[in-house]
Parts: sequence; structure tokens; C-alpha cells
Amino acid sequence: MAKIKFERISAPTGSVEFSRNPASGVGDYSRSRKYLQPKDYSDAGDVYIYDKGIAAKTTITLHFRNIPKTDYTNFLTFLGIVIGSKYNFTFTDTDGSTYTARIINSDDIQSAPVMTERESLTIELLIE
Repeated sequence: MAKIKFERISAPTGSVEFSRNPASGVGDYSRSRKYLQPKDYSDAGDVYIYDKGIAAKTTITLHFRNIPKTDYTNFLTFLGIVIGSKYNFTFTDTDGSTYTARIINSDDIQSAPVMTERESLTIELLIE
């Protein structure tokens, strides 16, 4: 099983490879399909949904539990390289497949210390 890796090969360049993958079977790795459509309600309660040129997007949520602090620090360095959500990068999945991805929760990275020098971290990716 391949380790999850984020790699930007165009300028600015950088990469991060996590020392362990999210646990499988406990919700730490999930995929979803979303239609990113603006929606609004009129004062009368009618629903308006914009549907011009909207395609379904795949998102992947990765929850790393109990990773080394160095993995967390390396991820934050990579986040600075891709300037949050600005630049896309190559995402290598656990099965070795590669995708073009973008971090979509860069404005709200959820992390928590687990124990000394260990962190938990949640990352949401938009597959392009």
C-alpha cells in the first residue's frame, strides 16, 4: 500500500509524504460527489438553483489520527507552498493512483495534539 503524498512539481515546488495513511474502515478516509451549485430561497419560499455548466466534483476527506509532529509540520510547510487553495498539486492515493487535487479546507485546518509530539489532522481535497 502506497503512502499518501502531495507533490507540486510546477513553481512553487514542494511535497509532503505522510509516514502513515489514515485508518481504513473507521471513516478516516472518505470520498463524496458534490454539485457545487449556488442555491437561494425567495421570500415566498421558492428554491432557486443555478445549474448552468455545473459538473459533479469529487472530494476526499483524510483524517490522520496520531501522526508524528514532523508530518504535521511538513504539511503546514506544504500548505504555505501551495498558498492554501491557490495552487493544485498531484495527490498520490493509497492504491498508488494519482490525481490533480486542491486543498479546500485551507482556511479551516482542523488539528489537535494527541500526545507529546503527535497530532491529529483533517484535510479535505477537491479532485479536479
